[in-house]
Amino acid sequence: MGLSLPLPVPTRAVPPSAAALVGSLRGVGYSLETAIADILDNSIAAGAKSIDIQWEWNDGEPVGWILDDGHGMHTDRLVEAMRFGGIGPEAKRTAEDLGRFGLGLKTASLSQCRQLTVVSKASSGLASFTWDLDQLRKSGGGWDLIEGDAGLSGEIRDQLKSRKSGTLVVWRMVDFGRTNDRPSYESFLADLQRVDAHLAMVFHRFLAGDARALEITLNGSRVKAWDPFLENDESVIRNPEQRIEGPGGRVRVRGFVLPHRDRFRNEIEFEKAGGPDGWTAQQGFYVYRHKRLLSAGGWLGLGGSRAWTRDETSRLARIRIDIPNTADHDWRIDVRKAIARPPDAIRKPLQRIAEDVRRKAREVFVHRGQYGSRQKATGVSRIWQVNPEGAKRRYTVRRDHELIQFLKGRMDKTGFEFFEALLDLVERTVPVDRVWLDVTEHGVPDDEVNSSELVTTALSMARMMERAGLTPHEAAARLATMDPFDKVEDIEEKLIRKLQGAKR
Repeated sequence: MGLSLPLPVPTRAVPPSAAALVGSLRGVGYSLETAIADILDNSIAAGAKSIDIQWEWNDGEPVGWILDDGHGMHTDRLVEAMRFGGIGPEAKRTAEDLGRFGLGLKTASLSQCRQLTVVSKASSGLASFTWDLDQLRKSGGGWDLIEGDAGLSGEIRDQLKSRKSGTLVVWRMVDFGRTNDRPSYESFLADLQRVDAHLAMVFHRFLAGDARALEITLNGSRVKAWDPFLENDESVIRNPEQRIEGPGGRVRVRGFVLPHRDRFRNEIEFEKAGGPDGWTAQQGFYVYRHKRLLSAGGWLGLGGSRAWTRDETSRLARIRIDIPNTADHDWRIDVRKAIARPPDAIRKPLQRIAEDVRRKAREVFVHRGQYGSRQKATGVSRIWQVNPEGAKRRYTVRRDHELIQFLKGRMDKTGFEFFEALLDLVERTVPVDRVWLDVTEHGVPDDEVNSSELVTTALSMARMMERAGLTPHEAAARLATMDPFDKVEDIEEKLIRKLQGAKR
């Protein structure tokens, strides 16, 4: 009995229509700033040290181009770079390669324009090719890449003349992925401001020298790094770096607690530290691959049964995660390199790290910049205390506070029992829900220190302490260590002068 060979499975080639597929890819979700950042990844992978970005309004028909001084591409290499899918996501890549899917150059560009031209200069000379969406539509579904620059102006093409090598990416027929809704000139300028802020954040480690040195200019102005962690600020609380072995390779994690608002020299510095989207939105994890920022802010769905939200009290918490490019699949990095999701195997260690950073951030937020040993070193005495979860009351007045003890020693039993009952009533009626709603809707009030009012209040208490037998120096010294009087500069000296002056 002979062996029967399996019958061949009938197949039919069903290549996608180029115009239809590219049209669909335009809706992947790129914004102008994320699209430009994706193009810059290719420049970095090509060894570029300088990248120039230019945008012209062109009477409402914007034109943009990106020029780098990388090693450039010869003709065959450029054809592969223009191929959708490139070498594919499974191919082994070098440490410098920030790509993954082989779609970035094409998909990012064509999400914003209908005509993409790439001109590259290598030792073998110039090579140029163009994707034109209108041409694809006319070609009946074929993948017809135009050889040459499709009539690119000499002014733009000549940008490469003075360079030994490099690549020029040009976007023409720019529609920002919209059918009819085109931006005004003012909106166009606002878009460019967002581009500058986004690049300053995404590539800040390159711009600041923490990675291979890189200079980026936008319309002639240098893009300056924005560091989410304020690493040069001595007021920042830095957790030790932790290393976690996970799928795809080792992950390095470090938490930072940024300074309280009171620690900044002025409002401009405070707003700048908040980041492109503001303090509340920018809290959380920052995921990097080879020092290129992938995901900025958010808590990666961590938090146990109820995922953490970006609330006011944790806005000072930021955590840096460095992953290798071998972990892309496990971290589910998307085509735009804008979303990262931690693998299940390391979610618990990440959550433990985040819980610690969030707790410290809340302490700094509540105590206006004082934390841990520094808080103890100042000896600041606070009248409210926060009790652990499960306690009868979440917030209570400290009965061992100096002022409470001072009053207790100078009141009869009946008077102090009435005072205790009053404190009990205050604790029972703390409007926690109302405060939380107000903070959620309106943010935390500025709560600026009114020195004159606090000095007046402290002076009244100091006089009462004097009548009880304390000297002016003793009364002033005690009050100077109490919240909120400790926020007034030189309050001890001010009180002593007023107390002694009243006796003359």
